[in-house]
Amino acid sequence: MENNELPDKIIGLFKELNRAERSFDEWFPDDDLFPYDEPWWVYRRTFRDVFNDIYKRSEVEINVIPRILGGPGKCTDTLLIFIQPSFLTLQGDEYHPEMRLKKRIESAIDFCSKCKNVKYIIFWASIWEFRIWEKYKDRFANQTVILKPWKLTHIILK
Repeated sequence: MENNELPDKIIGLFKELNRAERSFDEWFPDDDLFPYDEPWWVYRRTFRDVFNDIYKRSEVEINVIPRILGGPGKCTDTLLIFIQPSFLTLQGDEYHPEMRLKKRIESAIDFCSKCKNVKYIIFWASIWEFRIWEKYKDRFANQTVILKPWKLTHIILK
């Protein structure tokens, strides 16, 4: 699939992800860890608000991994996987970036095995390891897989 073949709803989703990236960069300009005097659930709520804005503005029904950021979704044709930088690591996530990436890819494989109508998988990533992707890419046979690097244009992986 070529860039010009992507549907408008996916292009609109990329615009919303770019808007969210700018918000995150404003909130955390120095890539600092979360302050320890705030409970983790305060930040979870912040992330949920950002993702709710993405849902409303993009007009795309999407499923989100990690699930903590999404609502109880139905099986939609679009799956968004958020691979956040280490300083935004949520409670329960792997702190090591490569392990977090591997965990997210495996979660996407599991989701696609349960939800057969997924057409578009978008990895919204601040980190990416192509060696790990090479090990798993053949598991996504019937989907268009897109990498949306932080603050960069998207890349169609498969």
